Amino acid sequence: MRGVYTDGWNSFWHIVFGILASKFPKLIITLFMAYQLYDNQETNVVIDIAEFMYGYVVGIGLLIIG
Repeated sequence: MRGVYTDGWNSFWHIVFGILASKFPKLIITLFMAYQLYDNQETNVVIDIAEFMYGYVVGIGLLIIG
């Protein structure tokens, strides 16, 4: 398993989708989870979801602040 935030653009997009999910939760969370479950050969699903959740928490924080 790889480390968190070590997969370049892939990690970047997980965080971006997490931030977007704070604004559009039903759509983005559904699409992201469907993709993660569809790509069942992936060994880093837990890391991908952790990066997504980090982005989600950051997005919620930005909504609270702004």
